[in-house]
Amino acid sequence: MIAYKMRIIDLVNGKLKKDDLGGLILSTPFGESKEARVLGTIVDSYRNPENTYGSITVDDGTSTVRLKAFSDKVELFDKFNVGEIVDVIGRVGEYQDEIYISPDNLIPVTPNYWLYRELELSKRIKELTEKGLSFDYTEETPIYAPEESEPYEEDETTEEVEIGEAEDELRETEVEELMEEISEEEITEDEEKDDMSFYSESDEEEIKENVFNLLKKDPAVSKTEISNVLSIDELDVELSLADLEDEGRIKSNDDGYEIIE
Repeated sequence: MIAYKMRIIDLVNGKLKKDDLGGLILSTPFGESKEARVLGTIVDSYRNPENTYGSITVDDGTSTVRLKAFSDKVELFDKFNVGEIVDVIGRVGEYQDEIYISPDNLIPVTPNYWLYRELELSKRIKELTEKGLSFDYTEETPIYAPEESEPYEEDETTEEVEIGEAEDELRETEVEELMEEISEEEITEDEEKDDMSFYSESDEEEIKENVFNLLKKDPAVSKTEISNVLSIDELDVELSLADLEDEGRIKSNDDGYEIIE
């Protein structure tokens, strides 16, 4: 199932319903899915003394959401610190009326990548609004208090200045003006790895088919190689591979993937 890219405000204002198996499905103007994909800055982290539960709070400027991990998945948070920008994909959950994400993948990204995501979402929201969908949320967006943890002392040597500059640029410049200055054609394979092309949700099936066709040619191709060949980020690769496995079209093995026709 597609993990729609969205702002955190869209996630926390989404409507939840149960599927036939009791799992949760999130409904937003972007569509219905069990998974979501958001990007923002880590503003708080928590780990219980037994190391069996951990959480990270992410803020994208529209709202905050908590990422929750249990048991062996807690290790997923080990290499991330407060102040870093992360791209997150994971299943949506709810506890005591709080919508949260149980992450499957997190990758660190640069302020430039955040800017590209803002532009991508702005374009998509404009398209959906023109189709009659509304992004006006009448209810107050919930902001959840941090869980009890050790106080965080800001390190003056971190890249907080860079993050702040990116946020200021987004606030001071109209997104539509930025979209005129930065076209998708300018983001090419020759640019740095962090400046990868972005896709609208309508391209998700095409991306998945491209990944599948690449695997048919070389079942042992790595995720990094797929990312480089197709000029997509590794989270898109992970998502496509997961969908293909769920659909029973591929099966992972020690050498890579087995194609199931």
